[in-house]
Amino acid sequence: MRRSKFKNSFSSKQRRLSEAREIELLDSWIGAMKPDSGTNPLSIPPPPPAAPVGRIPGGGFSPYAGCKLFRQLPISQKTKDGLAPKYTEMSEIQRASLPHSLCGRDILGAAKTGSGKTLAFIIPVIEKLYRARWGPEDGVGGIIISPTKELAGQLFEELKFVGKHHGLSAGLLIGGRKDVDEEKQCVNSLNILVCTPGRLLQHMDETPNFECSQLQVNI
Repeated sequence: MRRSKFKNSFSSKQRRLSEAREIELLDSWIGAMKPDSGTNPLSIPPPPPAAPVGRIPGGGFSPYAGCKLFRQLPISQKTKDGLAPKYTEMSEIQRASLPHSLCGRDILGAAKTGSGKTLAFIIPVIEKLYRARWGPEDGVGGIIISPTKELAGQLFEELKFVGKHHGLSAGLLIGGRKDVDEEKQCVNSLNILVCTPGRLLQHMDETPNFECSQLQVNI
């Protein structure tokens, strides 16, 4: 048992070191190659599919504004694993918004139903909290507000699918459910909330010590 515990501890330490190195790389990559504010990445010629990704010979980084493939973005391997093999090539709204949102800029976007808007905002939420080393003790870091409970349910399922390799916690808070008292007991320990406006307001009014002061991303 002692040997097993030691192995688990060593493995956990190695995982944390690996994540720290990846986060350092992503932060440097995003900062070095971020597009100018207000530019449209769709106007930038995409790099060839076989072009190097990430750190390239000479000490620089590959461009990500204009790229067409998710694997060419400065996002974590856990997110890339969550996307593949279902999602490989980005839609126009994703190509236009992700290079800006990944470097922390506010985004106002519009696109027709089925164009990929959900991934365009779910990926930045996950990546922002991952790079901030967000954990259970940090509480609510992201809130995604949906106009209807049906859409909120769809968003929640997509969030779980893409973020399944991350250690972030998420909750679905919608009206018409009978478990609001159960929600009140755990809502402050969740990292990402997918909710309808009415349910969010209900928790703000009724849930003791409901805390969002450390919020990182609001959709």
